[in-house]
Amino acid sequence: MLLKLENVLNPSEVAEVRRIVEAAKFIDGAVSGKATLKNNLQAARGTEEFGTAIQKVIGALMARQDFKDYAVPKQITLEFNRYDPGMFYKNHMDAPLMGGMRSQPIRSDLSFSVFLTDPRTYDGGEFVLQTPYGEQRVKEEAGNAIVYPSSMIHRVDPIKSGSRWGAVGWIQSMLRGQAQREIHYEVSGLREMAVTAFPDSEMQERFDRLQGNLLRLWAEV
Repeated sequence: MLLKLENVLNPSEVAEVRRIVEAAKFIDGAVSGKATLKNNLQAARGTEEFGTAIQKVIGALMARQDFKDYAVPKQITLEFNRYDPGMFYKNHMDAPLMGGMRSQPIRSDLSFSVFLTDPRTYDGGEFVLQTPYGEQRVKEEAGNAIVYPSSMIHRVDPIKSGSRWGAVGWIQSMLRGQAQREIHYEVSGLREMAVTAFPDSEMQERFDRLQGNLLRLWAEV
């Protein structure tokens, strides 16, 4: 299941994150992947301001109830990358464990991309997911995000012109199984529909009990 989130970052927040990232030193993206698959650049960490950009993106995601209902996040890590003309990332699956150089690695249950470039300013560079129903091609507005299972094969098509910037990251969920996460997300959506349609009923409390018991049964903390 692919979750699309609109306006995770508003235009001023996109501009602020871009300002910080554009000032960073960029290194060969192959340091975090196979050079035969990956030809891109990633921003080198190391400054307090860079940490602020990371926290701004994570904070914006965590402010979204739909994101939390879908991911049930325990830990999140991310990096910023850039694709210039000719750059690409061939079909691949994200590593099962991410991080570890500076901190304890996390299990990658879900991956995400937050787009930081106006799609009209670059040609090519579509994000392509291999789904059971065929390829799904994504090219989102700046500030939008997608979240998807880390086990899904995906790629970034070659950039023909312009430059594509983004924040990419990985989530260790408190719900290990994708089926569990989908059930939790469906229950959350039904709860919101019921509460909106019947605001004075006992449905909210009953849905809260159901969600609470599912988390009590499944959550890894």
